Amino acid sequence: MTDWLYRLPELLLVALAAGLLALAVTQLPRLVQRVPFLAPTEPGFEFVIRMQAPLFTMTALVLTFTLIEAERNFRQVDSNITTEASQISQLDRLLARFDDADARAARPLLRAYAQSIVRDEWPTMLRQGQGSERARLAFTSVSRAVLALNPAAGRQALIFAEMLKSLDAIAQSRDARLDSVAVGLPGIYWIVILFSVLMLLLVSSAIPRTPFRSAVLAAQLAVLGAFVGFVFIMDSPYKGENAVAPDAISRALAAMEKRQG
Repeated sequence: MTDWLYRLPELLLVALAAGLLALAVTQLPRLVQRVPFLAPTEPGFEFVIRMQAPLFTMTALVLTFTLIEAERNFRQVDSNITTEASQISQLDRLLARFDDADARAARPLLRAYAQSIVRDEWPTMLRQGQGSERARLAFTSVSRAVLALNPAAGRQALIFAEMLKSLDAIAQSRDARLDSVAVGLPGIYWIVILFSVLMLLLVSSAIPRTPFRSAVLAAQLAVLGAFVGFVFIMDSPYKGENAVAPDAISRALAAMEKRQG
């Protein structure tokens, strides 16, 4: 439902979140202050200020926690893609070192699998949240080709053992990549953030207004809105301007092609 927001420039998204909260804190008092028991009074001004400050601090702490969690998820997803690319390249090097006709025949299959990740599976993964059948079949072909190798005792046997490890690692990395499509902060985090922001807006609306106080509160909520926008951007590693992309796999594929030549 919110996917269209990720098509906006990230700077604009942050600015929209900041502007929305700044606008809310300046306009909401017109409605809130009509409620008799929420009408601002000078005697209650000090109490409201004492409540508003810790509310802002707690909301900022919740946002900081969610931002750290979102940043960690983003970096982990990016690291997993880099690891998968390295494992594919490592298997290609092992096949080249095996020095066998069957091993040489398996290398184009491995390159085809890497190409299918970039060209077919990645778009399918983002659209449907699952892997591509073409990529699965390509990996199956690689697995069969590697398992069909008949290593001689000694050097080839050692290389073959490393190939099996690399093959298992590639399969695990693919599963982790497909699972990571749904990675993100649990819904409870966003519920807590929304509740905290609403309570902060409500309390801030009970502060007697002057142009100076309105400007300060607008600046305060704009900062909070900017953090909300930033957390939203980081919460979906595969969406937005700086989304995780299969660049590492593309680089590994280019290295494999040079190695073949």
